[in-house]
Amino acid sequence: MIRFFTTIFAFVILMTTIQAQTDTEQLKNKRAKTDYGFYNVIDFKYHHGRFLKNSGTLDDIMDNPYDALDFRVGFQSDGKNQIWDQIYGFPVYGIGFYNAYFEGGELGSPAALYMFMRAPVIKGKKLSWNWELAVGLSYGFYPYNPNDNPDQQVIGSEQNVYFNAATGISYNLGSRWDITLDMDVTHFSNGSTRTPNLGVNLVGLALGGRYNFNPVRNYTKKIDPDYQPPHRPVLIRKEIPKYNRHSEIIIFGSMGGKTTTTQIYDGPTYFISSLSVDYAWAYHHVGKVGIGFDAFYESALRDYPEKIEDPSLSDLTFFGWHIAHYLKMYRLTLVTQIGFNLSDHVSHKGNTYIQVGGSFDITDQFFARAALKTRNGAVADFIEWGLGYRIPFAYSQK
Repeated sequence: MIRFFTTIFAFVILMTTIQAQTDTEQLKNKRAKTDYGFYNVIDFKYHHGRFLKNSGTLDDIMDNPYDALDFRVGFQSDGKNQIWDQIYGFPVYGIGFYNAYFEGGELGSPAALYMFMRAPVIKGKKLSWNWELAVGLSYGFYPYNPNDNPDQQVIGSEQNVYFNAATGISYNLGSRWDITLDMDVTHFSNGSTRTPNLGVNLVGLALGGRYNFNPVRNYTKKIDPDYQPPHRPVLIRKEIPKYNRHSEIIIFGSMGGKTTTTQIYDGPTYFISSLSVDYAWAYHHVGKVGIGFDAFYESALRDYPEKIEDPSLSDLTFFGWHIAHYLKMYRLTLVTQIGFNLSDHVSHKGNTYIQVGGSFDITDQFFARAALKTRNGAVADFIEWGLGYRIPFAYSQK
């Protein structure tokens, strides 16, 4: 833990030094004094809430509340470099550490390292309403084991994906301090890479405090001893260029692996792959809507829901279609899709599925994406890892 905090603070100081060296001439020339610096925040949060029960085997844990602690280091955007800062209301983004505490010993006390983004929905002079997303990797679960931990039939791996979504208010107490109150949901899952994988779901409230600081004073006092750098940035607003709306064809292929619920703990990992083709309409800098067709290959179908001795390709392949939304920020995109099965032989997966993932733009057209596909609505099915290509066309007239 001490090493983690030391690394975070060392990173902040290093980045501050680089920024201060870059802007020394600006300070000497008395330019940009109102927004000079590198604006940081430190957040502390205390979480308290309840489990969303999905198993009858852990009543001694899930009938009781949970507690968790959060520590974050973030960077307050100011609009200097990217129009995305202004479009999203000048968000805070950074990295954090989360640790949950559960009663009983079967689940353990999971911790997580994650990245987060917090942005305002409505921002006033003192009071703001915000939304927040955090994604990372967790560790510290006590996984299912038929010999040592047989009652824990919720999650089968020690390491899992951590996801948190929150909305709430923050109040400005002065030049340095904010207080925050959020309602949030937290989800832990491994995407069926190990079974069982019912996942752990939490809902609760989080009370927190935020400290705003600008450490360039350590450098500017040698140049201008009378200058006091502001603790919060002056937000730079620019004219946002008009977006050239257009259509796109999006092709995405993926691979992955999964285990089945009939072979928990030490069953084999089955190969899966998918191919999707979407038509999307890019309506704004931040958004696209689309409709698409999915084809899936899943070798686990040879054993579930019933064993097939000599499966054909059609036995292991199924199809669906989906509607989609793409939420973009710089090179990152949050992808959400609601799909509908078209193949009768996978009726055990239900009529609908969801795909939620993130993609990173390697070039303007080429991207990498990781996504979770569900079955029966919102039950994790498998994780997809893949590459895709966009073909833009039919641009609107500027």
